[in-house]
Amino acid sequence: MSDTFQEQLKQARRNLIIDAAIEVISEQGFQRTTIKQIASKAGIADGTIYNYFKSKDDILLGIIARLSEDETQDLSLAKTERLDFAAFVAMFVSPRMDEIDGRYQTLKVVFPEMITNAALSRPIYDQIYTPLFVMVETYFQQLMDAEQIDMADPALLARLFASPFMGLMMLRMLGDEHVAANWEGYKNAMSQFLQKAFEK
Repeated sequence: MSDTFQEQLKQARRNLIIDAAIEVISEQGFQRTTIKQIASKAGIADGTIYNYFKSKDDILLGIIARLSEDETQDLSLAKTERLDFAAFVAMFVSPRMDEIDGRYQTLKVVFPEMITNAALSRPIYDQIYTPLFVMVETYFQQLMDAEQIDMADPALLARLFASPFMGLMMLRMLGDEHVAANWEGYKNAMSQFLQKAFEK
């Protein structure tokens, strides 16, 4: 059996475990979930999980890595360098809102631990948010250099730009029925809001 095929099998088994963990944790929370429950949902023996993950925390880091991979595939500096602000907003908003909607169960698993688990909060931030902020800060710096916006702190602007997404996601997690039922409407309104808020 080739090394490539072995690696594909290993990755497939890791994905199976991650999928099972997302399902179980989203139903009952991270702290109440056991390795045994994840293994049962995945249809494998308890001990098999330890061939792929060292602990339950390590499984959560695997979930985070999956989110991070999806994020970095969507965004790149090359995509943003030639965009005007309206096009940048359009490129940024729709994928982010679609990702929150499509990966809502995964995000429900990750974010409570980001807030309550100090050992995991930094890895979550570094893998998901740091690459995003680097990209947005770089783009805002380009706008500043071209004198297209007045503010002088790209790090501040990047976080202000991202904060409405966090707010809507938290409202949805807290059970805001209007946000959940009108996600497409919020997506459209978000583009208009950001463009007007940041235009010169």
